[in-house]
Amino acid sequence: MKKYIYTFLLLCPILLLTLSVNKAMAATKEEQFIEDSKKYLGIPYRFGGTTPKAFDCSGYLGYVFKEYGYSLPRTVAGIYSSKNFSPVKELQVGDIVFFTTYKKGASHAGIYIGQDEFIHAASSKGVSINKLQDSYWKNRYIGAKRHSLLSNDLNSPSQDEVEELWKSGLQHYMSENVTMKNEELLKDFQEIRTSLSANDRVKAEAYLTKTANLIDSVNLAAKLEQSTNELKTVLIKNQQLDESSVALYHSFSEDIRRSEKVYSRLSGSDLRKRFNQESITPAKISKETVIYEVSMYGLLKVIEDTVAQGNVSEAQNLLEKYNRLENRASEIKILGNSIHENAYDNLETINAQLKERKSLIEKQLPAVEKPDAKEEVVTPAA
Repeated sequence: MKKYIYTFLLLCPILLLTLSVNKAMAATKEEQFIEDSKKYLGIPYRFGGTTPKAFDCSGYLGYVFKEYGYSLPRTVAGIYSSKNFSPVKELQVGDIVFFTTYKKGASHAGIYIGQDEFIHAASSKGVSINKLQDSYWKNRYIGAKRHSLLSNDLNSPSQDEVEELWKSGLQHYMSENVTMKNEELLKDFQEIRTSLSANDRVKAEAYLTKTANLIDSVNLAAKLEQSTNELKTVLIKNQQLDESSVALYHSFSEDIRRSEKVYSRLSGSDLRKRFNQESITPAKISKETVIYEVSMYGLLKVIEDTVAQGNVSEAQNLLEKYNRLENRASEIKILGNSIHENAYDNLETINAQLKERKSLIEKQLPAVEKPDAKEEVVTPAA
């Protein structure tokens, strides 16, 4: 005879939080590039200058780009004709803007920093900022070119941006329903994940993983809520106990186990607690409402098969276990309702059906008096 082992899980009470949400914004790489470019404002101009002691226009460009790991030709004409640069019409931060000044062709250049501004080493003011629409520069502007590698780098999210994405997601789900998907968070995460450079991905891996675990947990919480509602409808509201609803119960139990496993990866005890209280606790209350009835249903089937095989003694032993399970089912509901008021339904229809099946079995068994024995603990199926 196979041995049937049943397990029982205890629950925690639910805590609901109501907090406001604020999303912090991190400094972008473009903003950092602008700040790095501005560090040299006021450095004097000197023809041939390539260091912070003094710059000429190409020397300044080369120095800023070198800080980002990119080498430029030494002259403006060389930069303009470099294969590493491509012409652009829509300007972005980091593009090089070219002018014709003291001679025909590209003879002066600066770095575009947004808002119609560029920073350059001017012969009259040293490193300074001007507007492209200033009449002098507007009349001498011949176009802009973009260093593709630098552009990709500046448009790749920074570690700070990935960290802020995680923090905004954390803040959101510490105040909002954990079963409700945040489409903005998901969209931002997908965009950041696909646009991160290899180097930045390594740096930001920890925050990417935290955010991915959070998104996975929200998806599972939504699925668990759906399966909880389905189980409540079939087994608690309609009180349908048969092979299909038993299969539904076991699938639901697997959903709980899967969710608990993923929630355990969430970063921070408060966040894990919130997901457990808002997602796992309601699910487990529903599970525990029916867990003994499902176990009793399965045990009755075993007893019926045992009787059919003519093993009366074993059937009587199993029936004694069933009786203890039946008593325990009532006790658990009383205990559960003392913790979660009116959360556990008595399932009167299901229990009436189980009693009827039990009665039919008892009629097939001879009445046997047995000496008192130490009560065996019987717990329900997981």
